[in-house]
Amino acid sequence: MQTKYYKTWEEYKAQHPEISKREEKAMAARMQGYEEAMFAFVMFLLI
Repeated sequence: MQTKYYKTWEEYKAQHPEISKREEKAMAARMQGYEEAMFAFVMFLLI
């Protein structure tokens, strides 16, 4: 999915190199959850 608002964790991390390894560990799991929730929501809308 290509939009200017939705980004995967890898895309976000590439655009923000200032994120430290410590911050990355704290953020990665939360961002993954948001990605999965967004996918589930879009699938719900399509059904």
